[in-house]
Amino acid sequence: MAYAATFFLTPYNQLYFSGQSGYDDTDLPYTLAIVECAVTGSTFIIGALAFATAKNPPRRVILTALLFFIVAVVLQGTFGVIRAWNLGFVGDDMTRTCSDEGLTGCPTTRFETRIGGRDIMFKEPYGGQCSFWFWGPKMQTRYEGMVDLQSCAGWQSTGGTLCDQAIQKNMDWTKATSYGWRDDTEDITKLLSDTTGGITIKKVHNMEILYKLQATVITAKNSSIPSEQRYSGQPSIAYCWYWGCSEVCNSHRFWVNRWWLFSSVALTVLHIINAIMAVSLWRQLDPSVQPIKNIKAGIDVENNVVENEFMVQPVGRRRRIQNPSGLLF
Repeated sequence: MAYAATFFLTPYNQLYFSGQSGYDDTDLPYTLAIVECAVTGSTFIIGALAFATAKNPPRRVILTALLFFIVAVVLQGTFGVIRAWNLGFVGDDMTRTCSDEGLTGCPTTRFETRIGGRDIMFKEPYGGQCSFWFWGPKMQTRYEGMVDLQSCAGWQSTGGTLCDQAIQKNMDWTKATSYGWRDDTEDITKLLSDTTGGITIKKVHNMEILYKLQATVITAKNSSIPSEQRYSGQPSIAYCWYWGCSEVCNSHRFWVNRWWLFSSVALTVLHIINAIMAVSLWRQLDPSVQPIKNIKAGIDVENNVVENEFMVQPVGRRRRIQNPSGLLF
């Protein structure tokens, strides 16, 4: 029931665009939750069919349930490890997890580790510390007014206006659109002034826009993006949104994923207990213990049933009787 509640509150596959996305744009933690719901429902069905109809079900039924519980333990345990790994609870600075501090890491993680260990504390006004420049050692925020215009080398003449607009549209890390597909803002602007209705809004990938923006910035004179921080290809950070790697910037996904992790651990423990109880019951019903029957009395001792059998008394050797005196034949 708790899982079902999260399904109604959490959108699925927000960054996936059918026919255009790859495997890295899929909602892995949500998919794992769906599988866990199916396993939990199957557990209820197995329990009802195997144990609710009879006090002592046949051993083959218990064995089937035991095998299911063992598979469920392995499955839930694996899901728990996958969740803990991606959320950064296992290992340190692991690639493409919430602990990744390198180029493949989340913008929020790199922001917190590159500017002296300052934690992200707020997201208002102007996006707060969740709206900041994607590159550079400082990764300056929008609310700070892009004082360090070297981050936008070549745009100093605009007084940071272009930098501010770029951050507002493409680098607000509280929005799912900054991590993947989004409606083209230029098409939306044209549509507002269009009176013919002939303009359609196409989908664009924000990572492609950022990669092109990097090329624009590094060709400018005195660029402040160091060579070791430049991407050699279009970055892929959809996992940052799905796993909720920032408590402030991705608060909903952050807490949902922790609830799912707790549920995976709890279900693993539950299935271990189920397996132990199934083993115990399976051993109690030992087939080597056979019913004992009293053939003479016709009584089934195990089931306390009296059988209606014709019983013949044993016949032994007859005793010869001598002819008494006085009898005449």
